[in-house]
Amino acid sequence: MKKGIVCAFLLVLAAACGSDPKEDAQTSSVGAPSSSASAGGSGGGIGADQVEIVSGVPDRGRDPAVIAIDVAGEGLCSGTLIASQIVLTARHCVSRTTEEISCPPTGPQITQNRVPSTLGILVGDDITTAKLVAKGRTLVVPAGDALCDADIALIVLDRPVVGVAPLGFRRSAVKAGEHVRAVGYGMTGPNSGAGVKLLREHVLVQNVSATELMVGEATCQGDSGGPALDESTSEVIGVVSRGGPSCVGKNVHNIYTRVDAFASLVEDAFHHVSQPDPAPVDAGTGSAKSGGKSKPTSDVGNTCAKAADCATGLCVQPAASGATSGHPPSYCSRHCGTGDRCPDGFHCEKATDQSHVCVRHD
Repeated sequence: MKKGIVCAFLLVLAAACGSDPKEDAQTSSVGAPSSSASAGGSGGGIGADQVEIVSGVPDRGRDPAVIAIDVAGEGLCSGTLIASQIVLTARHCVSRTTEEISCPPTGPQITQNRVPSTLGILVGDDITTAKLVAKGRTLVVPAGDALCDADIALIVLDRPVVGVAPLGFRRSAVKAGEHVRAVGYGMTGPNSGAGVKLLREHVLVQNVSATELMVGEATCQGDSGGPALDESTSEVIGVVSRGGPSCVGKNVHNIYTRVDAFASLVEDAFHHVSQPDPAPVDAGTGSAKSGGKSKPTSDVGNTCAKAADCATGLCVQPAASGATSGHPPSYCSRHCGTGDRCPDGFHCEKATDQSHVCVRHD
């Protein structure tokens, strides 16, 4: 895990909201299929159009439990409903902090907690049309005044959020090499706006410490507090803390606080809820159920024109085939390799750019 650096904690100022989430997507075409394929041959191989992961795609109702947090009218964070009256998010979204923060800490990083009622919970895919459904009533935060290794918090709400099925949280440890689903309302780059819920699937966990996990490009300002979700169960594994040195580019990394490391803190939040959580209800915008027992539908296999159309940031161009050597339609896919199996109906194959991608069975 990278330490000893000045990190950007990913809360975005409210003034930055509202731009087109794809306006600044950095897309590159790699391994384009050969145009010299002969009739009846295997064509020029599998092509892969890939896009930087931070650009994301619109969530379109797949993750209704991921909500936006209006931070006292001053900023925007993301969070997850893990009960009808509990939101899981980042500590720096609910507390005032020092201007510059480095990890490991060199001194106090938190000056005071915010007044809970100044935190507004917004449900919807775009904050310009999202509905304010609740405000904070109580904050549950780790002891101490450091954010590094403890950037996690829970907001107990002043009323239940109805019509949205909460997600569970995973108690087992995350391991390097796993893949997660990243969701949040953040910017897609340094010059873009925030406020549209975006997702990115199959994000590789690169490194793990006792309290944090690290991925590459996946998040930006506004994604603070947003979840890393288990690909199989949709349980929350981590919450976005910080990243650097920027949102996009080489050597970019993003840090999530591990939820399993703070399971007792999460359980404490439930003691502040007087009534048991109601039975799951159909949110009308997705199939996820309470407790993380299912995951939203992936777009792997869906037709795409470019990588930015896909939740994994990968659009596969099949090899030319048939009498006219025409290319079948491109489709969204994901990378694969040792220990990283393809979904049913797909197999792992090397693309022309030498990356390994999941390809449909013929």
